[in-house]
Amino acid sequence: MKIVRLGNLEIGKAPILVATVLADTASGMLQGVSQALAAGADCVELRVDRLKDMSEVANTIYQVKMPHIVACRAPRFGGSFEGTEKERIARLIAAVEAGAMGVDIEFFTEPHLRARVIDSARSHGIPVLVGYENMQETPPRDELIRGLHAVAKLKPDLIKLAVRARSYQDLLVILGVVLEARMLLDVPFAVIALGPYGAPSRPLACILGASFTYCAIANSSVPGQLTVKETREILKILSKNWS
Repeated sequence: MKIVRLGNLEIGKAPILVATVLADTASGMLQGVSQALAAGADCVELRVDRLKDMSEVANTIYQVKMPHIVACRAPRFGGSFEGTEKERIARLIAAVEAGAMGVDIEFFTEPHLRARVIDSARSHGIPVLVGYENMQETPPRDELIRGLHAVAKLKPDLIKLAVRARSYQDLLVILGVVLEARMLLDVPFAVIALGPYGAPSRPLACILGASFTYCAIANSSVPGQLTVKETREILKILSKNWS
């Protein structure tokens, strides 16, 4: 599997714990990054959805030295950015130009806008993550595999599959997809299921071959979202090869 670097962090060897940071101001984002580092996260997902403007985005990026991936999510992708799609893409490109270590764009973004983010990341020599997401349900296994094939054709550096689990049967579908993704993909990937039924997917996917997973910094109000500490402890218990 390809090894991807975010600053001094290598993704593609031992499982990486990514903590999500979301705040209304640059100072709030920086506080969240400090908390993520103290919690033991390897990397942070900088969610710039709520920041006031481009200058706040740039100010945040300039000051974050911890390995990070920048994302900006509209409500349809589970986020809170209230601007237009063009404004959302402009915010991501501004983050790249400000020195982001990596950038995240959803597969279901309009293709020409998605391509702008990917092209910007490549022109600046930073990794791009493409996510295949369904915030409402877990599609059938064959649909998910086709989705991963479609994402892989874009040649991203990192891939994420995120769906909502509404039963333990959905959880089993997701874990089965992890095993197939390990054979299908040649880049680091994450597979997570949202919601209470999906909580076990976050550490178990890493045991089965996923390269990274997403965690909360502290106790989260989001159902099924484990903390960095909880995820690390579960991985230590389940895998003697992880520390």
